[in-house]
Amino acid sequence: MSLFGVALPWSLPLTLVVYGIVLAVAVWIYRDAKARGSRHALGWAVATVVFAIVPVLLYMYLHRDVGPAR
Repeated sequence: MSLFGVALPWSLPLTLVVYGIVLAVAVWIYRDAKARGSRHALGWAVATVVFAIVPVLLYMYLHRDVGPAR
């Protein structure tokens, strides 16, 4: 695979997919937290981008009894 004539490692597409998924999850968490009225919605999203899976699990644990956002 090459981009502008520069050879790219085989793992670049996989890395881009993983970062795309992390960004999509961060957007989902931001929108869900905002819908629930959280003052820390942006903080949850930034933490998800920086630390990946840990904030996602923590967010889901803390909001397990609340139910889906409306």
